[in-house]
Amino acid sequence: MDPNIIWAIALIAVGAALIILELFIPSGGLIGVASVGCFIGATYLGYQAGEKTGLVILCSSVLVVGVMIYMALKIWPHTPMGRNALPTDENPADTVTKALEHLVGLRGVSTSTLMPNGRIEIDGKTYDAVSQGTIIEEGFAIEVLSIESNRILVTQVEQSPSDQQSTGDRTDTTVEYSTFEDDLEQSLGDETL
Repeated sequence: MDPNIIWAIALIAVGAALIILELFIPSGGLIGVASVGCFIGATYLGYQAGEKTGLVILCSSVLVVGVMIYMALKIWPHTPMGRNALPTDENPADTVTKALEHLVGLRGVSTSTLMPNGRIEIDGKTYDAVSQGTIIEEGFAIEVLSIESNRILVTQVEQSPSDQQSTGDRTDTTVEYSTFEDDLEQSLGDETL
């Protein structure tokens, strides 16, 4: 057997091994370029042995490259480098939402004044929460309405009579909004022109 054919077969095997190695070692494509060089060298040596042999080596190289690329696309996403490089289907905000979904419908107590952001306690655990735009004083009973990303939306619920006695004669505080003109008119009093 012609030594050029033996070297050509060896270069095809080395080129295939380099393609596999490229999957596991991040080289910036240098190992891939080396594998292409092996296939070109194998084809050159095949044509040195004869035209028919060169054509067979060329077809073998193309076939091996195709099979290796197909296998690479099947294997690479499961390698550590492939898992880090490819985007995941799961949104990180969805994982937070799923972790808090069990809170929907549960009741707890506000541990700070929610204006509308504050802290709540449910089953002995403290969470950051958001009210529906109303002020919820510290110590009032709340209920979790929904979870949106990492926001826990709560509303104040009626307290039991024993809870109302412990909080004293608290009443809901309402905030009255006024316009700039109303405030100006009130501060000037009768001094208007």
